[in-house]
Amino acid sequence: MIHANIITGHGVQADESASLNNVNLGDGVAIGQRSTLFGSPRWPLEVGAGTRIGKHSILNGFAAPLRIGERCSIGHFCHIIADTGPTASPPMLRLFPIREQAITIGSDCWIGSGSMVIAGVTIGEGVVVQPKSFVNSDLPPNCVAGGCPARILGRTIPEED
Repeated sequence: MIHANIITGHGVQADESASLNNVNLGDGVAIGQRSTLFGSPRWPLEVGAGTRIGKHSILNGFAAPLRIGERCSIGHFCHIIADTGPTASPPMLRLFPIREQAITIGSDCWIGSGSMVIAGVTIGEGVVVQPKSFVNSDLPPNCVAGGCPARILGRTIPEED
């Protein structure tokens, strides 16, 4: 379902069951079945050219900017959420206040199926996030990360001596 404020480049493919609102999609972006992508009129969600988004994924950039670089692969069932909360519990809200912070994912990244990226995270270029990971802190370029919470496990490009 396409709502409003959709800007697309050439050759964009969005499954008819996908829901889009306040997005700017680069050339050749592909969006899988039942995925939901939305920004806000203030911060349209940006997806770079050649990026692929798997089935049943949710990309929520309503409360803060969400930018995904070019040639990224976002697996099935991923959640990339630029805000946290709400919570009905005042004591929990004091411990875990609602965050509304930007998310940036660099170009040439692969986010494995079932992963979650939360508010305030920057993922550098060329990063691989293993499936079912929970990314709650920044990841530098060209690393492999995984786990809950995600930790750096290696590099995609060997460091030069």
